[in-house]
Amino acid sequence: MTTVRQNTAWLYIGNKNWTLGDTEKLVEWCARHRVGKLLLHLHDWTNPAAEFAEQMDSVVEACSKAGIEIHGMIGTLQLRAEDRASLPFQSREAYCVDYEGISNWDEPLAGRRYVLDPSNPDVVSFIAGRCKDMLVKHPGLAGIHLDFIRFYHYESRLSIDTNQAGHWTVIPRAGEPLKLTTANGTTTTFFVEQALNHYNDPPIGRHLHLRRSYHYCFCERCLERLAREFNLSIPDELEETRQRADWILKHHAEDWYAFRSSLITGVVRNIRREITAQRKEAQLSAAIWYNSPYGNELRNEPFHPGSEYEQFGQKWWEWIKEGLMDFVCPMNYWLTPESFGQIIREQIARSENKVPLYAGLLRSDEFPIDQPLWEKYKLVAQEAGAAGISFFSYGGWKDLDS
Repeated sequence: MTTVRQNTAWLYIGNKNWTLGDTEKLVEWCARHRVGKLLLHLHDWTNPAAEFAEQMDSVVEACSKAGIEIHGMIGTLQLRAEDRASLPFQSREAYCVDYEGISNWDEPLAGRRYVLDPSNPDVVSFIAGRCKDMLVKHPGLAGIHLDFIRFYHYESRLSIDTNQAGHWTVIPRAGEPLKLTTANGTTTTFFVEQALNHYNDPPIGRHLHLRRSYHYCFCERCLERLAREFNLSIPDELEETRQRADWILKHHAEDWYAFRSSLITGVVRNIRREITAQRKEAQLSAAIWYNSPYGNELRNEPFHPGSEYEQFGQKWWEWIKEGLMDFVCPMNYWLTPESFGQIIREQIARSENKVPLYAGLLRSDEFPIDQPLWEKYKLVAQEAGAAGISFFSYGGWKDLDS
């Protein structure tokens, strides 16, 4: 009797010397956990000369022989680079600008994560073309899986105890920028939200509250397209990016959300067209989020319905209705089993169950899942109607017994 392979798993083979033995263990693990699809991170999707191409092809071949589909996973709208000279675009025009007017080119996330601007036609063309190229370069791939097919979003806040800060406490003023630079040269600009002091003399502070809104993209091209496509007139007297962003979010928030989601959907649509033209049967799938900010339950914060659309620009259910997706893998991470089931039911209802939905489940040292808890998550996903589990990632799950 043939075992039904109903689950998926993310796979990063890393920069180590992946061996035949590693592949054999992977194939055995997939059989034991009924994994029929592997989402293999493609090292070389932005750089065709990457040295790990042969290594990846050997994994693809072995898994395909075992009846496991391999889907090439790319970081669609986010690139990681220790040296930005290695990036495919060497102009800030290709990268997003946040609510504060700061370009991601100048201040990459965590010093090495670059957010591509989906309003840039060259960016969209590059991504779609590279997806097609990956199907040519790795003919064993069953399709392309889109990770980071969204805007980055985070409302960052930092509070500093200034009780012992001395006379420096009289310097920060509300609205002013404060640049924090680490030893490796990474700079992040925060803005003073509130400076509270007990006394100026003697200098006894209380707290300094800083903020940074990573809400993208407010570059000139995006603002011009928004105004043109939605027939808006942004007041000329609003010269600073933050002023214009405030005006848009106050007066035309719904137009703004629709505009941003149309850009993300446009990237998906272009990728679908290119890979179908290359290989008619090629599949397209995507990682989708359930909430912004993600990990909210770890901070005891409530869910924000619709936030994946408003903050990330992911109107993923429309991708499904348009026929752009073959399956989706929602990243339902860091949730209790009860919330896990609730979110899955909502996602299936929103997708109208038109494509398989593999519920993402993360396991790590920070978020451990033992055998009994795993059995509970598995049952919850089944009862909620998921097609299966999407293990994130193989490295975190490979020691699971059954």
